[in-house]
Amino acid sequence: MRLRVTKVDEYQFLTCVKHEIWGSNSARFSDWQVGDYLVILVDKYVAGLAVISGKSFVSQSKVWDNGLFPNRIPVKFKYLFDKEHGPQILGNIREAFVNAWTTRYGWGILNQNLIEDPNAEIIIKEIKARPSQLEAITTNLESLLIEAKTKRDTSPKKNEKTKGKRGRPKKLDLQTELPIAEIVKHEPEELTPKEESLHSKAQYLLSKLGQIVGCKNFIASNDRKRKFNQTELGQFSVTSLPNLGLNDEATNRISLIDVIWLKQNAPMCAFEVETSTSVYSGLLRMSDLLAVVPALNIKLYIVAQSERQKKVLSELSMPTFRKIGLNDYCEFISIEDLEELLKKVENLSGHIQPSILDTIALGLEEEIHEDDK
Repeated sequence: MRLRVTKVDEYQFLTCVKHEIWGSNSARFSDWQVGDYLVILVDKYVAGLAVISGKSFVSQSKVWDNGLFPNRIPVKFKYLFDKEHGPQILGNIREAFVNAWTTRYGWGILNQNLIEDPNAEIIIKEIKARPSQLEAITTNLESLLIEAKTKRDTSPKKNEKTKGKRGRPKKLDLQTELPIAEIVKHEPEELTPKEESLHSKAQYLLSKLGQIVGCKNFIASNDRKRKFNQTELGQFSVTSLPNLGLNDEATNRISLIDVIWLKQNAPMCAFEVETSTSVYSGLLRMSDLLAVVPALNIKLYIVAQSERQKKVLSELSMPTFRKIGLNDYCEFISIEDLEELLKKVENLSGHIQPSILDTIALGLEEEIHEDDK
């Protein structure tokens, strides 16, 4: 079994589905064989599994809106997934990537390097275990294309002052790796009154925004008696987490996460507020969440003061957290940006989605060059 992996945006992916071809600016298909698998990622989930169905060819006809990509190869899609159901790059899939390409597997995806058994078989097995949305997506393909293009063209840009060239977060001075045992032993620091007030404020803002985007809030039980603006945080929270099929220990660990947004009894977003000196405890709870529920499509955020952005992203980039893939799924949100966003949308309840967080969240996502579509 032979497999390659690549990554594009949703609109370009759906264009590939429509025309049943994959394209490149380079003549890379000489060693691609009929029957090889191609996994296509959108964001951080598997959007499609295709099989190479014919020999490569060169064409000057326009297919994609962001380049010609004249070197092309026919593909037949076997599995298609939307964002809600697509397998995440976690658990066995991520482990197979690491086994094939090390933790720097982004380069393997970028170059569409070949993966063979046993890692290819593991990845295919994980994808095929999920119910495919192939029929629904192909039936509604034209409307999905319009929606994806509109979303891409109208997506607000994140705050430019926090970024360097080409839209990436400014380069950070990365810290050296710490053994996981050292991190686990680190005890959360006691909050000063000022830090505790800021912590409660962030939970209050997240809870208000959660209601506006149509989610229920779960607030850590040990924080529900805290108040902000004379309002007890517990009034925003459901009493318990839905049944996630976890044992009591795992459930107890996850229930300490500061705020979790729930939709249809499934976690959508998880937030750790870190207003004290250390951010280890928050990152560890996020690591716990990834470890025990890798199949959940959940977005993770560290929320802190804007001046702590560099520290949070630096610690998130440590090899210890890279090894488990936390850096791929956890992003930073400043309390200041969160407050500003809430002011803008507070009268828009029912009209916005949780994805509004994409306008203020910052992560460490690696660049993927636009050489292939």
